[in-house]
Amino acid sequence: MKSHATACAVITLICLLLIFPLAHAQDFSTTELFPDYEIESLHRRDEPGDIVFPFIYKGSLYSFSLGFRNPLWKIFIGGDLLSPYTVGEEMVYLYDIYNRVYAIDLQRGKLFWRSSLGNRIKGSIVIYKGFLVASTIDGAIHIMDRRNGERLFTYRGRGEINAGITLFEDMVIVPYRNGDIVAYNLSQRREDWVFNAGSLISILPVIRDGEIYFGSWDDTFYALDVRTGKTLWSSYVGNTITRNFLVFEREIVLFFSDGEMVCLHRNKGEIKWVKYFKDVEFNYNYFAGPETMYVFVPDFIALEPSSGSMLFDYRERSFTLYKNMLFDNMVEGERPIPDQERVRLLNEQYFSVSGFPYLPPDIVDERYAYFITDENILYVYDLQQDFFVLKYHLP
Repeated sequence: MKSHATACAVITLICLLLIFPLAHAQDFSTTELFPDYEIESLHRRDEPGDIVFPFIYKGSLYSFSLGFRNPLWKIFIGGDLLSPYTVGEEMVYLYDIYNRVYAIDLQRGKLFWRSSLGNRIKGSIVIYKGFLVASTIDGAIHIMDRRNGERLFTYRGRGEINAGITLFEDMVIVPYRNGDIVAYNLSQRREDWVFNAGSLISILPVIRDGEIYFGSWDDTFYALDVRTGKTLWSSYVGNTITRNFLVFEREIVLFFSDGEMVCLHRNKGEIKWVKYFKDVEFNYNYFAGPETMYVFVPDFIALEPSSGSMLFDYRERSFTLYKNMLFDNMVEGERPIPDQERVRLLNEQYFSVSGFPYLPPDIVDERYAYFITDENILYVYDLQQDFFVLKYHLP
């Protein structure tokens, strides 16, 4: 019995020695453990000059043609990530929940390369000349070759990155969770300046006209010279800044979860006005146009940044345009519009918007704002015409 037990132990040990190298080798190829999702073609569209944009819906990234009014392709990325894509020169650069970066032809859906960063990616990928710059939660900034995804250099930062990164000229602006903001020079591979806000920074700074704006959890909003890091002004706003803010020519508008809006003078940081919407929680339900704010409260309205006054309620505005169209048609003696056609016009052209964006609205071609609502509808808004040009029901 003793010899039999010894023989079994020896056999078990030999099996473990044979198996362990294989299991150990798999640790170095962890990307093979993740599912490999294929790009699914939905419609083909090859017309040049068409406006094509990406969006996230039910865990997949879609490419959508505005001219064709249909999705072109999709790829499953594993979840509804906040800002996993960046568009440049007809390409979309994106990442999935497995921290893999992709380069895909935005219109045709052709995959050029895929590369793993091995840690949780934060914020959007930034395009810098012939490179891509991506940040991971461990504080690292990765510079990748835009042609093949090869990682060329990694800058190890000062702690955890929470909000992603932004770019100004040759500098990557990196806000760290501990309150540090670092301007890292890509061409010189050095830190140009460091500013400490003294508290957590959870919202990505905004850069405009050589100035950088950001808020921290010390209830204070800051403006710095982006080239030097020198403080231009700071303003105590009395509330934690955890929502994206909008920067206009003369104003900065802050949004808070309790329905409060605070407008700061952009040159001085002084509070210009405060507005409050009852039973509204600001999250992703607003975006900026050219010197106009668009807000869901829950009706879709347009506000003037300088005063906070309402420019129009879109429900009323669209119905007024609809009635004017009917009147013009009658005066000009065109054919009468039957009831069925009127219903179609109200549903497809002069509709009002219901529901809230479940992810932040995005802008394409510096003209069209688009978003998906909690009712699974894709809306596209023309900022020049102040009119919705698309209402697309997603499956």
